Amino acid sequence: MKKILVVLLLFCAFFKMFAEDDEKLRLAVMEFEDRSGSLSKQMLSDATEYLRGALIAANKYIVIASERQSKAMVKGMKKESYKECNDKNCQIQLGQALSADTILRTTITRLGKTFVIASELIDLEKEATVVGAREKYDGSEESLSSALDNIAEKVIAVYESIQHSEYNYAKEKNKEELSDKRAKAEAKEMFESGRAIKIAGISTLAAGAALMVTGGAMLAGGGGVEFGGFVILCAAPAIVVTGVIMTPIGVIRERKARIELESLAVAPTKGGAYASLGFNF
Repeated sequence: MKKILVVLLLFCAFFKMFAEDDEKLRLAVMEFEDRSGSLSKQMLSDATEYLRGALIAANKYIVIASERQSKAMVKGMKKESYKECNDKNCQIQLGQALSADTILRTTITRLGKTFVIASELIDLEKEATVVGAREKYDGSEESLSSALDNIAEKVIAVYESIQHSEYNYAKEKNKEELSDKRAKAEAKEMFESGRAIKIAGISTLAAGAALMVTGGAMLAGGGGVEFGGFVILCAAPAIVVTGVIMTPIGVIRERKARIELESLAVAPTKGGAYASLGFNF
């Protein structure tokens, strides 16, 4: 039993790991372009691998291996190695050949005694820079490694803020969708209740009219039913008024107007009938 439990826990851990990997961006770190002309090929290669290792250690991206990049260059782009691919267009094509989501390209320039490293994270779908980072160093290896650490930290920090913004945007969008669904449900409920009120109002109006006709006929016919006819004839107008009030309210609610009838009171008076209405807008 314990062995089965351990296997299940390991399976869940691997499943979670792969699920998290699916959410990560596939990143290709390109070979540095040395515009200063002062770094050896070995130094450029080592610096590229140093930055790649820093990004791998951050565990924020799926970083494509340099060996795979080299194979893609030889096979798909007919070059001896990916180190020959320094310009932006070539590196974008290489990233697309690797099925990467983004590429990180870096250039090294020199102004007097100061060296400048500039990196940009390029979204391959948009072919646009989404993150940029820039550091200075004095030309020594120690200073170079420190500058590369800072570059990696900046790229990761800025990218995390972008992810956070996208998460908040998705969260707000979900809220809006839920609010829209709720509004539609309320509108549907109001429409259905409005139709019910309208039908009831029309029915009440018809019943009141029928009672008026019946009461009038009873009074006109005589034969001991005059009192009953009088009672019916007195009640009929109140019923008609109720129907007259309910029908337009139902029509308005059908049109999704937010109006509710809170109270309705009808009382006979000497001159006819008195109606009291209360609405909630």
